[in-house]
Amino acid sequence: MRDEVRHPVWRWLIFGHVWVAAAVAAQILQTSLWLHEGSLARRYAMAGFLGSFAAYGVTRLARIAGPEAEEYINLRWYERNRKLMHVLVGMAGAAAFVLMWPLWPRIWKVMLPAVVLTFFYVTPFTSAKGLGIGLRSVPFLKALLIAVIWSVVAVAVPLQMDPVGFPPFTVIGLTCMRVPLILALAILFDIRDQPTDDPALRTVPLVFGVKGAKAIALVLLLCSAAFEVVFLRNLGHIAASWTVLAGYAFAAILTVRARPERDPFYYGILVDGVMIAIPACIGLGVLLGG
Repeated sequence: MRDEVRHPVWRWLIFGHVWVAAAVAAQILQTSLWLHEGSLARRYAMAGFLGSFAAYGVTRLARIAGPEAEEYINLRWYERNRKLMHVLVGMAGAAAFVLMWPLWPRIWKVMLPAVVLTFFYVTPFTSAKGLGIGLRSVPFLKALLIAVIWSVVAVAVPLQMDPVGFPPFTVIGLTCMRVPLILALAILFDIRDQPTDDPALRTVPLVFGVKGAKAIALVLLLCSAAFEVVFLRNLGHIAASWTVLAGYAFAAILTVRARPERDPFYYGILVDGVMIAIPACIGLGVLLGG
């Protein structure tokens, strides 16, 4: 990553993972729009924000002791702010635990598998030779695993908090509906990481090239947009079925323009921002539709 992030606010948003944590909360809040009563889901969204910040922070703090720390600007930023980040990550993790504790009886059956998968994905296990091992190193699994975990956390879990409840088939269907969007964005991040990813990972850009990866991401975005439009129209949110397309158009433009040498702002703010822009466009449409 090129050292081009000069403003301290952008550094906190990107390297401190505040922005991606906000994206987690936005995705959860999008799901809460369809609940009969969303107060518990909104509490969970705050817990998701704090928990995501803490989870990314633990991962980065674990990696700054490794030999690769000097190669990455985000790890160098964490090294410079090590003491402060230890405090903030600890406080965020504790606050997320407090917020989540009353919700566990409703969500643990869905949330626990996602937590386990996340742990084995983000934890930097290494072999005796210093090579990364674990779920991150399984060929083709990286982007798909990210998409599934995000979708479970942002859709399946908050649906468990609805007072009326949803049939299991509906929960599975709505969760799967979110997968193409997250998978498309994960492929864009694989494009960013192509120069540094181990070829053994066999990510989509490494196998199909950058142009092929962009084409696959665009098809996934088209599928996701179609799902959203049909879903919103079936719920009677006609205005939202139009405004949501602005968010997907933004994502499509970013996909076409993606390349490995883009600066941290492009991926850390704009691409991650798609997960905030689409819920915002839906929310705007719901308000306009009254």
